Amino acid sequence: MIAGGRVVPSAGDAVTANALDLAKRLLAGNQDFSAIPDVAGYADISHQWDQGYKKALIASIRDGDCLPTYTEIVDFPKDAITFRPLARFSARDRLIYDALIYSIAPIVDRHTDGRVLSYRWDHGRREPIFWSKLWDAMQKVSQKFLNSSPWMRMATLDVSSFYEHIDVGILSDDLSCLTGGRGDTQNLIRFLSAFQRINHAWGLPQGSDASAILANLYLFPVDEFLGRSGAGFARYSDDIRIFHSDWTELRDILGEVSRIFRSRRLSVSSQKTAILDRLESLAQIRDPRMTSLSAACHMEIPGAQGEVRAFFDETIKEDKVKQTQIRFALNRFARFGDDYAVNWCLDNLAYLPHVAKELFRYLGACKSRAGDIERELSRFMTSGGSASYPYLEQRILRYFLVSGERTAQLKEAAWNIFDDRNREDFPREFAARYLGRDASIGEAQLLRHKFEDEPSIAMRRSLLMALYESGNISRNYLNEVQEYLPSLKWVCRYLSDRPNIPIC
Repeated sequence: MIAGGRVVPSAGDAVTANALDLAKRLLAGNQDFSAIPDVAGYADISHQWDQGYKKALIASIRDGDCLPTYTEIVDFPKDAITFRPLARFSARDRLIYDALIYSIAPIVDRHTDGRVLSYRWDHGRREPIFWSKLWDAMQKVSQKFLNSSPWMRMATLDVSSFYEHIDVGILSDDLSCLTGGRGDTQNLIRFLSAFQRINHAWGLPQGSDASAILANLYLFPVDEFLGRSGAGFARYSDDIRIFHSDWTELRDILGEVSRIFRSRRLSVSSQKTAILDRLESLAQIRDPRMTSLSAACHMEIPGAQGEVRAFFDETIKEDKVKQTQIRFALNRFARFGDDYAVNWCLDNLAYLPHVAKELFRYLGACKSRAGDIERELSRFMTSGGSASYPYLEQRILRYFLVSGERTAQLKEAAWNIFDDRNREDFPREFAARYLGRDASIGEAQLLRHKFEDEPSIAMRRSLLMALYESGNISRNYLNEVQEYLPSLKWVCRYLSDRPNIPIC
């Protein structure tokens, strides 16, 4: 708004600024939980946030310049053989998307049924409630229902590829009706529509927790029906549990929920639909042994470490290893610094990309085996088969960046990854930083040539950091890049302040 020849911030700008602050804090602060960590933990954005970056985003949102500019659709592993499409936005697009959702999240949450326990909004702190607290609440509510009667049964169901099959047209109508068609809603609808048009993906973008707030809204009709059905229920995203003592009643409720799903272009996952008796339900909700082991580890009861080892041994002997149990065991081993599972993890590396986050947190905690771990990871990277596992490549390069370990073999592997433009950007970005940290003069000059020939803005950002860490980039060159490539001006300004770039 302009008054007396000067720009006066509007009330809408204040709401946008608060939402952007929250989006930036959660994006940069939650890198430990990210499926695909940023090559610098968004340190360049945090550094420039109050020096113009936030102001530029506010202006873009005010002007309606909110369409996604760059999106990489990544096939992210759900288990050893199946994938889900993860949307990897540019930092600008991700911050705008999250902020648009956070600006309307309080409205969505006020209309969300209290029995919905996923992605709720803390109205006092004005931020989302962390997922683990809500999942624990889901488990406790479910147990309370099941313990209320010895005849209680539980029906379970969820949606096949839920996020992918959310109809953006239906969701847009829901949003407009709920918020009255306000400006941030219209910007969000335009963002979602453009996301579907320009990518090999559809539905809600996966990878941002903010999407889950919209997913809650999409299932409001299901919540309304279940609330009127006379049965108890609890919902965490599309994981729905319905409680009633009568098997026929539960079957009829499942049938009506399926019909509501179809009206919203969704279908029930037949593999995860069941009606269970009380004991079966309790066993599915929470493995009593894992619960007991978790408490024993937390209280540091003598013998707990040995019990975790026995649990791990039993888990890996099963025909189909359950990722929940592997994650549980690796997290407890990391807590103890116990290298008991190191050999198994290294021998089965190619089968564990879906647990890479927990796997590398565990390997990083096993300091006594660092030499063995580094040799095996280096062998994996130079074996020629790592290209099929970009998530492992990224995590391995990150591991070596943190450890500071340098070998000629690993450097050659990093060059092979970096030079292959058919690979996803995220392992190539980490390869660039690995090369920059130990680059000779000739290698640094080659990296500069690669920078000037590289079409990807994300890769160019990483290459600038690599050149900076090699010690072979001048302020004049940064100024030239900033002038001719405006999209890189923020990282150029960051590097001009001579920072220590973090490894996140």
